[in-house]
Amino acid sequence: MAAQSCAAPQILRRTLGGLRGFTLLEVLVALALVTILAAISVPHWTTLLPTYRLRSAARQLHSDLSRIKMQAVSETARFRLNFSASKYSVEKYDGTTYRPIGEDRSLPKGIDIRSTTRSSLGFTPRGTATPGTGGTVKLCNSKDAGINVVVSSTGRIRICTPNSCNGTC
Repeated sequence: MAAQSCAAPQILRRTLGGLRGFTLLEVLVALALVTILAAISVPHWTTLLPTYRLRSAARQLHSDLSRIKMQAVSETARFRLNFSASKYSVEKYDGTTYRPIGEDRSLPKGIDIRSTTRSSLGFTPRGTATPGTGGTVKLCNSKDAGINVVVSSTGRIRICTPNSCNGTC
């Protein structure tokens, strides 16, 4: 009987011993796996970042054009975006000239405006484009990829992706 009472505490110790935590070897293996996965994914992430910024800039410009179109209709006034190399400003027509409202909007880092068909794009109180033919803004990133934001004469705003920064769609 004495042998049976001694065996029980050993089994109990083994069961409780498994609840203490991980061994040093298990922790090191897990850490090595995480390090290898991080080393593989970081270079891939850095190649995606310029494309992400380019698409973000196109959505930002599209959103601001849509917003000033709605403002032009609701306030029965002319609004426009006036462009420079890497930023743009919102301007409102006061009857004699366009005056800036708000602060300049900057594009994300590494994104620039390569060309526009006009130095500004805007909308009339009826929601149509001003100047009457509309226009295109070409946004480009550091990898020479581009996205065009196009405003038609009817006031439709769309984003299109050409094959290169100099391409059209």
